Amino acid sequence: MDNLRRVCTPVSNILDVPNGALQRQMLFGDGFVVDRVDGDWAYGTRKDDGYAGVVATSGLAGWADPTVYVRDLGAHVYPEPNIKTVPLMHVPFQAGLTVVGEQGDFVELAAGGYVHQMQVAPISEVEVDFVRTAERYLGVPYLWGGNAQYGIDCSGLVSAALRGAGMAGPADSGPQERGLGQTIPTDAPLTRGDLIFWRGHVGLMFNDDLLLHANGHHMRVAFEPLLQAEERIVASGGGPITARKRVVI
Repeated sequence: MDNLRRVCTPVSNILDVPNGALQRQMLFGDGFVVDRVDGDWAYGTRKDDGYAGVVATSGLAGWADPTVYVRDLGAHVYPEPNIKTVPLMHVPFQAGLTVVGEQGDFVELAAGGYVHQMQVAPISEVEVDFVRTAERYLGVPYLWGGNAQYGIDCSGLVSAALRGAGMAGPADSGPQERGLGQTIPTDAPLTRGDLIFWRGHVGLMFNDDLLLHANGHHMRVAFEPLLQAEERIVASGGGPITARKRVVI
């Protein structure tokens, strides 16, 4: 696919229009299908889910299939295979990297630079317990449209969790509610990994009564008792729970 590009910066913002509002984000190594270029901006769609928007061309490079992903909460890319050198950049958790060689304890990247091999895992390796992946983001600042450890929102957290399990899904909470999992009857008990939806919001159940979600009340990814979250969201005008869904990996 000649118009397929990869993200070559730690995070690339997907905007609605050039210099516009943040819609979603892509991580280093993610694919972007370019429909057209106008000056410093590329119009197109995110490879994994077809999410449409505008990104800066400065953050795109030629496509290369990722072979590993960052398994830690970020990794430094060094100019040499030496942790005492000044890093070229920091790439986030779940970023996809293309390895072209090894030197000692380091892998060499097609994009240039070296990452310690302890910080990466084969791209085929998945975490079936996707709530465990979501927990990695605990305390990360809330960012509307965010998809990275530098800032994330409610649907971004769900997307990151499912990504860790090797599952691509809708990017935003509305499509996630319509497209993910099976509806749980209101009288059925909840369990770990169940998704709880409100109008414009989503969270994951950590267990049968504790919710894990990125939210603008705490301004971070936080645990909150589900009943407390229900009462608070209703009181703030967010309305009642609209769906309970169960995703099976």
